[in-house]
Amino acid sequence: MQLREELVFHTSEGIGQILFNRPHKLQAFTRTMYERLLEICQEIQKTERVRALVLMGATEVAFSAGTDIAEFAELETVEDVLALEDFTDSVLDALERLPIPTIAAIAGVCSGGGLNLAAACDIRIAAPNARFSLPYGRTMANSLSAGSFERLHALIGAAHLRRLMFEGQPIDAARALTIGLVDEVVNDVGALEGKAGYIARLSISQAPLTLRATKEALLSLRSKVDRAKVREWQERCYASADFREAIDAFLNKRTPHLHGR
Repeated sequence: MQLREELVFHTSEGIGQILFNRPHKLQAFTRTMYERLLEICQEIQKTERVRALVLMGATEVAFSAGTDIAEFAELETVEDVLALEDFTDSVLDALERLPIPTIAAIAGVCSGGGLNLAAACDIRIAAPNARFSLPYGRTMANSLSAGSFERLHALIGAAHLRRLMFEGQPIDAARALTIGLVDEVVNDVGALEGKAGYIARLSISQAPLTLRATKEALLSLRSKVDRAKVREWQERCYASADFREAIDAFLNKRTPHLHGR
């Protein structure tokens, strides 16, 4: 099916690769793409055939611009929107909890939900053209989920997370490396896939139980947010006039007028 081709999965010699293949929308995720990613994670959990996983955009234009805002435009109630958020967060959780190393190879736009997806991976490498942002207050008037707050806080700490959220502007690969958002920046876009493959091959030469123990231990060390409080603010955001105004402005290619209500 055409929709399935927007997320392509293949394996070779124990290494899996997922390509986000929706370049005309900057690899923005549809629900169908999230569903397929969840299926892949479930398949990997059931077999030892895949021992490392690389995720990347099919072109150098974008890793992913996040969830397609058009997906939210179809939803009529706050409950519907929160259900979509809960589902996407469950997909990120499934990715994060895979018992194998996961590597995000990032070129171009890595924004919003795309950055949340990269944060759910174990290792992030970037091309020089990578750009990272959390433009929630500028594009959607919504909030990060509790899980995404936890992941990003574990990576870059409160100060850098505040700045990304409060400014809503992209940072380049060099800045992302400085704050710990990525682990390495390669020399050029052409070297990105090769470097990701090299890291994957190194990882599958390690003892699988050692890697799994490391992942579980680090997850257990991560600080936990007050999920009830985060949920309360998510509900307020999605019930707001600002949220609907932001979606309408995005779909009609205009600047939103946001008033905090």
